[in-house]
Amino acid sequence: MPAPATYLVTGGAGFIGSHLADALLGRGHTVIVLDDLSTGARANLAAVWSDPRLRFVRGCVLDERLTDELTARCDTVVHLAPVTGCVGAAALRHSRGLLIAAADGRGEAAAGATVVRIGETVGPRQSPGHATLLRRLVRRAVAGEPLTVYGGGTRRCRFLDVADAVDALLALLAHPGAAGAEFDLAGAEETTVLALAERTLARSGVAGEVRRLPYPDDRAPYEQDTAAPPDPARLSELTGWRPARGLDDILDAALARARTEAPVVLPGLRLPAASPAGQHLG
Repeated sequence: MPAPATYLVTGGAGFIGSHLADALLGRGHTVIVLDDLSTGARANLAAVWSDPRLRFVRGCVLDERLTDELTARCDTVVHLAPVTGCVGAAALRHSRGLLIAAADGRGEAAAGATVVRIGETVGPRQSPGHATLLRRLVRRAVAGEPLTVYGGGTRRCRFLDVADAVDALLALLAHPGAAGAEFDLAGAEETTVLALAERTLARSGVAGEVRRLPYPDDRAPYEQDTAAPPDPARLSELTGWRPARGLDDILDAALARARTEAPVVLPGLRLPAASPAGQHLG
């Protein structure tokens, strides 16, 4: 990483943002976290809360005045908040470096930003309300419930550990050739939904089944999406980054977390339904 600098991380109390804040602080940088806590949580920053180089600001990127003020105080902006807000315009106005996570960032890239499309990422601090495919399968396996796969289960997917995601973001922040370019950030191994379900069950060590069902007629089937998953080849070619954790590593870690989170269920009783209050714990 370059010499100590100040980074503004929007969404920095969220899942990926808090891990990135940890890493930047660990490398001697100053970090300003801007987060409205709609999906993030202060607890995600517990390990670095007392660090004098961390400043937490509760606020929204839609607040133009606040965003402009914080951008003026930093060297680089990392925009991980789920809404676009005023960040791009503020970074351009103050000539600050900008890395932005966006599904379609052609406009930002043309203005000199580094644009990253982040694929499905898993790891500690992921919000319980964020029910990713891998997380649903893992929790069902640990609970001894059938792993449900709709349709043919042929949708292709890749999964990335959050620690590898942070390493990739750090590599892009450090590389001058990343400015003005777009990158996919995803795991190296591609699999299908059906293969993932079977692999999850096998690694869980639980006697269970993968149950294949036709997709309901009343909603569009996400699992039938034939689009290719994000491909990190361009990112790897520029920075040399490779994920250190493979799919088996990711599954084993997810299973271990699910076992600690799983409630105790007596024989013959169904798992309790999640309460609405439990859906936004950061």
